[in-house]
Amino acid sequence: MKIDRHNLRILQALQTNARISNLNLSEQIGLSESACLARVKRLTSERYIRAFLAEINLDKVRHAEFYVNVALKRQDARTSENFRHIINDIPQIVSCVKMSGEFDYMLRFICPDATDFNVVSEQLLANEAAAISRMTSHLVIEKTQRFTGYPLELLFKD
Repeated sequence: MKIDRHNLRILQALQTNARISNLNLSEQIGLSESACLARVKRLTSERYIRAFLAEINLDKVRHAEFYVNVALKRQDARTSENFRHIINDIPQIVSCVKMSGEFDYMLRFICPDATDFNVVSEQLLANEAAAISRMTSHLVIEKTQRFTGYPLELLFKD
């Protein structure tokens, strides 16, 4: 599937407001409603659009956010698979990325408070199957720039 200017504008509009009506989207893009809807369906079926989600305002609820660097004892496939399986069962871990460099993974925790984070992280460290050799945590003090979408025009440049 080619990402032409219409598809790019659809993606940009939807990442800003996934609840936009097809009528408003088609007017904004400059396509008929049926052509616009067909493109959205195709972008979804081709997995350019993975999901339509609501961004929850965490400032409205009590929470503590931590970014945690994790180094594993071994870098083999089985150790990584075991680690990923273990962290998938921890609801406070909301994202995980495998990294290059000094640490193997970076985890993002959203917890009710620092006490909960401490309990969860100590349990994770104590779990031998997780094979963690070292963890460093960083408490988020302030978000200075909130995520407002990907720079799609740059990412889809030829």
